Amino acid sequence: PEAAAYRDLGRQERLRYGEMLGPDDQERFRIVDALPGAGEVVERFPKLGVVPAMGCPQTCRHCMFIWRPPMAHTRDPEALFQWVNRHTDSVLFTGGDLTRKLDSFYRAIGSMRDVRTFAILLNGDFASERETTESTLRRMAEAVHRRPAGWPEARVLLQISFDEFHQEILLDASGRLKERIPVAKIANIVECAPRHPEIQLCLVHKQNTLNFSMELFQRGVFGRLVKELGRRRHQVRILATGPSPRHKRDPLNPVRVGPVLKDASFVLARYPDRPILLTSSTIDGYGRASLLEEGEAVRERDLVHRFLRDGPNEGEDFDTDLMFWFNGWVTLFSAVHIALGDFYRDGPETILQRYTKDPLLAAVHRFDRRLITLYVEVRDDLEACIEQATSPHHLFHRITEEAAVRLHMTRRLAEAC
Repeated sequence: PEAAAYRDLGRQERLRYGEMLGPDDQERFRIVDALPGAGEVVERFPKLGVVPAMGCPQTCRHCMFIWRPPMAHTRDPEALFQWVNRHTDSVLFTGGDLTRKLDSFYRAIGSMRDVRTFAILLNGDFASERETTESTLRRMAEAVHRRPAGWPEARVLLQISFDEFHQEILLDASGRLKERIPVAKIANIVECAPRHPEIQLCLVHKQNTLNFSMELFQRGVFGRLVKELGRRRHQVRILATGPSPRHKRDPLNPVRVGPVLKDASFVLARYPDRPILLTSSTIDGYGRASLLEEGEAVRERDLVHRFLRDGPNEGEDFDTDLMFWFNGWVTLFSAVHIALGDFYRDGPETILQRYTKDPLLAAVHRFDRRLITLYVEVRDDLEACIEQATSPHHLFHRITEEAAVRLHMTRRLAEAC
């Protein structure tokens, strides 16, 4: 049963996070720290992440998290903010839905002098009324305006989750239809955002069968959004669309393989100079998403088998930029289970040294297929991992989830250095 499956997945997640910075990770760090220097330490990153908290009141069926690590009694983040400020000009605030942590976001805007782009991911549930929506966006704009004169110009990249799962239609306790997060709330944001030039709005969408044609803009959640905006006397104009760099398989018609609509921009006719972005990505089989029906989302299993046969596509890598948690953890963008230490206990300079020298991180970053061989040395379920993998990223995430396996891989890679 679904509830039992969720409980089991949640138990696995608690165990996984319970290992964070535990004995196996500490031994792994000792191996990395003992390696000879790897030349110049990385000082600048294209982006860095900040995680004020982990939590979300929703239970969307595609979410990679079921259980989230508690982060109570965290330290004042100012030292963390200043370190991040010195090492990037683009920051993403994430961790589920951060509606209750917006004060930390406003503080970062007023504290990080050299950061130019402050991105934040929200689910849009805050936009219950137009007045509430306008008040929230106005506070974001005011935070930008409060930056001292002479500081670099900054902007907010407001990313709003918008897909068939966040806007899923459900039955309530009385048997009536309801939306998980009503499209009307997203319409409130779309309607208000163009009034604030300090804010770039981007709707973050998950690919499904509609992405294989322009029907994406006529049906599904986008079609419902257009209808709601039309009811408010707004006209939506699509400015541009961009396809995925490779062909994918239609989940509802598996013989159909072709490009999908990945990125788009559109405007409200009333605000022709204020484009709104839409970006669309696949769903990997983490957490709740592992229980999705096959036809519900675009998966990249063809790419998994092509990767196992030929290696990664040229120019494709695993995102290993750093993510800084308010509780001190420092992890990776695309693998929050892989830690490089504690910001406060180990110190950021030690973490930077590890980032430069860590052979496991380097192998993950370039999709080194040696990791598959090293996994087989200590685990016997590789065939199941491959069968369940929804992309090469998911496969590498899966085979590095256990702290003991990460330790083994690091030890073997260090021996080969």
